[in-house]
Amino acid sequence: MGNGINLDLTKSIADLDRLLDEAIGEVSSRKLSVPPELYNLDVWRFQIGKHVQVIDDDGSDDEEDFPIFWIGYGWEENDKREPCLWIEFDAEMCPTIHWDKLHKLVGTSGKYHAEVTFEFYQPERKAHLHFILKEEYLKQFFGENTDRNAQKKILIGFINEVMEKL
Repeated sequence: MGNGINLDLTKSIADLDRLLDEAIGEVSSRKLSVPPELYNLDVWRFQIGKHVQVIDDDGSDDEEDFPIFWIGYGWEENDKREPCLWIEFDAEMCPTIHWDKLHKLVGTSGKYHAEVTFEFYQPERKAHLHFILKEEYLKQFFGENTDRNAQKKILIGFINEVMEKL
């Protein structure tokens, strides 16, 4: 088994990027892509993660019907600066048919994700829904004894669980 990615080191960002690509490619519930035009889409330069688009066929030819979300790894903005892994849906980038379903999940949790949260930013009038990886899985994902395969398994499970809700 290969060594896990030490996510608190900057040099591991490229490794995490590869891990995200592998996990996205192996998600079983939906087909996902990371279109090149989404790479630098409204991303703060120190954020770690990527935009992903669902590309499965729901009977519509309109790509605008397919949701776009952000898989991000970072540190919570609290005194402890604890690590977190999240999937974020932005109201501007998620078609209404999916946003309505997702918004109903606020306050619920699943096997991998903790309580779904909703944030509204008043000045910009932006809304985001966040699925945060549960602490127990985050500790396994982030743990110093974690191997890469275990990290990928957690990431795939997390993404699959959220995709099933669309």
